[in-house]
Amino acid sequence: MSKETNGKITGGEALDERSVTSEMSLISIPERGISIEKELAAIEKNVEFYNKVKIIALKMTKASDWVDLGGNPYLMDRGTENVAVAFGVDVSDVRLSMEWAEDAKGRYYSFIAAGKAYSKKLGRYVEDIGVCSQRDKFFGKIGDKFKEIEEVDMANIRRKAVTNLYNRLIKRVIGLMGVTFDDLVQAGIKKEQLGKVEYKSGAQKTDLSPEGKDARAKLSNMLLMMANNDKAQVAKLLEKYSFWTDAEKKEHKANDINKMSERWINSTYGKAKADYEKTAGGPREPGQDG
Repeated sequence: MSKETNGKITGGEALDERSVTSEMSLISIPERGISIEKELAAIEKNVEFYNKVKIIALKMTKASDWVDLGGNPYLMDRGTENVAVAFGVDVSDVRLSMEWAEDAKGRYYSFIAAGKAYSKKLGRYVEDIGVCSQRDKFFGKIGDKFKEIEEVDMANIRRKAVTNLYNRLIKRVIGLMGVTFDDLVQAGIKKEQLGKVEYKSGAQKTDLSPEGKDARAKLSNMLLMMANNDKAQVAKLLEKYSFWTDAEKKEHKANDINKMSERWINSTYGKAKADYEKTAGGPREPGQDG
């Protein structure tokens, strides 16, 4: 027989059936199969919900807000901002820091913008960073060569880091990272409607004189200013200002500034500068304040 001491069973003898039943009644064994099914069902609903959110967000954009950037759809700033307003996105606690690094090509700096975003409509919160380096190909290079540190406009690097941060925060909090052309089709936007930017490699089409290289650098900087540092918009502006029609009525436009002849660069620069001066309030070069 088992013994009891102060209500506890002792002695190492076998418990009788009533004691076992009494002890087992205190133990709750979860039905694991059912809980897993519930969790999977909840996850499936969440996936369905966020897919719907993505398509709704994409329907708030237009084909002109997108560009085919190297074979992937890219949402430009104006489209991102429209979606942010609709979903009540607040960006806050933006902090900007500067870091130095060094490699075989020398010492250079990067600006890192960190911040948070909260969507009032979705009740979702994210944190992220945006980065831009002195080595940025639009701001820090002339042709295939990096500019000297004193030749790089540091304000442009700061602004681009912050722009990159805002774009990442807004897209992440709404769920627009990794959008595909199939997603756009569901939102009623066809791939054929998008402007296209192709990345090309290889040597320049022609050698440029020092004056030609200077004009190319000024054109690149001017387009960046006009596009508010949006690379995709820069590509569209380059196509716009480089457009011309030959004697056979064949249309020409550039999608790579490094492939343009010196004459073409000068012509494009002249047309872009005329529009830039209209919006800037008078003759000036990009970077001049007033």
